[in-house]
Amino acid sequence: MQSRRKLIIIFVACILALLLVGAATLMVRGFIQLQEVDTSLQNASETLTSLYVQNPFPSSGNLKLERENLKNIGEELQSLQLAMAEGQVEPVAQSPAKCITQFWETRNSLLTRAGNATKVDKAFDFGFGRHMKGDLPSIQDVPRIIQQLKIVETLCGILYASKISTLTGFVRQEFESDAALGVASGKPPSATGPVKTGADIMVKNTVDPAAGLIPAGQLYGRWRFVLQFTAHESALMKVLNGFSSSPVFIVVTRMEIKGDEKVFDRKEAEAVAAKSAEITDGASIKEVVKPRDARVVCGRDALLNVKLELEVYQFAKPQINEPARKLEGAK
Repeated sequence: MQSRRKLIIIFVACILALLLVGAATLMVRGFIQLQEVDTSLQNASETLTSLYVQNPFPSSGNLKLERENLKNIGEELQSLQLAMAEGQVEPVAQSPAKCITQFWETRNSLLTRAGNATKVDKAFDFGFGRHMKGDLPSIQDVPRIIQQLKIVETLCGILYASKISTLTGFVRQEFESDAALGVASGKPPSATGPVKTGADIMVKNTVDPAAGLIPAGQLYGRWRFVLQFTAHESALMKVLNGFSSSPVFIVVTRMEIKGDEKVFDRKEAEAVAAKSAEITDGASIKEVVKPRDARVVCGRDALLNVKLELEVYQFAKPQINEPARKLEGAK
């Protein structure tokens, strides 16, 4: 009986000991976690304290330097904008009746300036076929029509000065109010339809109400044109040089050339074609230098059919500098 009581006492004592060990383990683990949380809290508090004691306002010396840098950047940007816009054609506001009169005067002048060197059809409209009927444009379209007309005059001047042979096509962007309304309604006006030129090339004006406009917040806008003409190689090179040296900013985006397939003509001498190399001693190969009449002949100044797609850029005028504003928070 006593031994059984002793066993019960021992069993209870073991259970109590295990409970005490478990409680001690939990206490130690909780104490360790408390130390970790306390350390993290102290670090965060030190970080916040270091931020609170910082002075968020820049020094007067740095503010002065930044203002000078902003001023220099603004002046450089204005100089660049002025340089880019120096030779561009600006819109001209005038009455619709005077616009039609100027169109006919410019068209007759372009036909006369072509002279004998460049052939231009007497009915050529330079892309302004819709205005040849004498219909008055809308008053809001007149400034851009005059601007586009002057750009066309500049482009034709470069073509004539380069002495191209024939001007066969001139495509411009139509932005006039009636053209934009026709496209919006799904019924483009007949004036934008294809026109067959003397070179059997189909040309068609495109419609873009935003042509030549400078979008808000942007530095430039673009006019797009397509020119089609025939010219000798030398004249084509003069055209490209004329575009690159023009005060109007002109970029050629695509060029298609069709002409004589024998521009590059290879003449093979019978003796040279039969034997282009000699094997000496069964090991080394000695190339035979071809005579002059067997070399590639180029630069024959052949007559070419040319299609040029180009863009004329319109740059925004620089705005007047506003007085430098103090940075927010500066004393």
